[in-house]
Amino acid sequence: MTVLETQLMHEALVYSSDEEFLVRVVPFVRDGISAGQAVMAVLMPDNVALLREALGHDAERISFVDARSHYRRPAHALAEYRQQLDEELSRPGVELVRVVGELPFGTTEQDHAEWMRYESVINQAWADYPVWVICGYDTRALPEQVVADALRTHPCVSSGDEPGPSAAYLETDDFVTLPLRREGGRAVDGGGPLARLTITREPELADVRRVVAGAARAGGLSPMVVGDVTVAVGELVRDGLRRGDGATSVQVVRDQARWHCDVTGPAPGADDDLGLLIARLISERVEVAAGGGAQTVRMTFTGADDARRRILDAASELFYQHGIRATGINTIISHSGVAKATFFRHFPAKNDLVVAWLQQPASRWFDRIRSELDARGAAPADRLLAFFDLLGDWFEQAEFRGCAFQNAAAETPAAAHPVRQATEDYAGEVRQYLQQTADDAGLADPAGVAEQLHLLAQGAIATAVVTRSAKPARLARAAAERILA
Repeated sequence: MTVLETQLMHEALVYSSDEEFLVRVVPFVRDGISAGQAVMAVLMPDNVALLREALGHDAERISFVDARSHYRRPAHALAEYRQQLDEELSRPGVELVRVVGELPFGTTEQDHAEWMRYESVINQAWADYPVWVICGYDTRALPEQVVADALRTHPCVSSGDEPGPSAAYLETDDFVTLPLRREGGRAVDGGGPLARLTITREPELADVRRVVAGAARAGGLSPMVVGDVTVAVGELVRDGLRRGDGATSVQVVRDQARWHCDVTGPAPGADDDLGLLIARLISERVEVAAGGGAQTVRMTFTGADDARRRILDAASELFYQHGIRATGINTIISHSGVAKATFFRHFPAKNDLVVAWLQQPASRWFDRIRSELDARGAAPADRLLAFFDLLGDWFEQAEFRGCAFQNAAAETPAAAHPVRQATEDYAGEVRQYLQQTADDAGLADPAGVAEQLHLLAQGAIATAVVTRSAKPARLARAAAERILA
């Protein structure tokens, strides 16, 4: 089977050994290099090392990306890929992009379902892109159901050889079952608006995302969902602005326990617009209303349960002040004022509660710093230094007790533990931001700079817990200046 250079080819590579992986991927990459095509490898570190060794000098001619930071959430991955594909295809002479990808499917059935829906949505999101994607599925590490679903979400499949059609493939609309209901004129009414904005040009998107994120957090949505919503709103607004000259509006509404976000743009869009596809991927329900030359997309979510919120609030206070091991479940139950049965209905095990605590805004310190850095609008190199200034501000706060993720990792020695996985994922988010900012600053080795700056930040945080001062941040900033110079 040969690829058509005018449309997507989406292939699942099912393999059970390193040799089977390499026998398909190495020729695929080298063919792309020989043809002058762009080649990206978005893989876990072990497979990055494996592929680099097999390619030899050819490894320097392709882009390697750490899958752990790229695949943070399905919505983010879709949006980031669109930007990367647009950039690669805008380069002179590049007519096709080849991608070797490897998804971090997580540990729960919910994780598996979200990423398999992502794989299916790609078939619509990239349908008109000249892209050939090979998605690796290692049967040694993945559950049987995930591998079986790969045959349903990929039109093509290979097992260490040339690809062929997948007999089990399902169209995206059949695999992604979120309802999409069309109604005439307007979306269903809810309560009064929590926020309402009008956007006329793309540079205003950063402000829109901040406002929507704040309204989502106030509505009780989890940090991961808040991130998903901001990505979806950004892409919906961008799609609306590109469809016509009129303004696009965003309205957030709270209707009892339900939280809605409406995006209204000029001219009805298409079912395969990226913003709508992301909305369908992340929302509990999506409604589309078209009329009068405009289209409204409503995303609906259920806010946090009050009892769950009380438990998380109690855990956040106790874990941060006293540590995870020193805080027993009975103490949390007493502090939150819920019944024991209610506690275990929301959190069957203490590990579930710890992971949920790490996802709370109070634990995710870098979210606040990143928002402040983005709001300043400074040059990329200046943002890298301002990062340490903001760390110093944080260290001087009376409630500072260090990094929740760092503290949790210190109390969780097992590398495969879900708490350790959560801490590694968050560290990857910080490094990814630093790397992207270093790349924007034109530095020669963005990944290397990001690793060094992240190490300085982690050391400064740990030292500040002991010294109770901002001096570690100042010392780290001075070291960062030397690195950037």
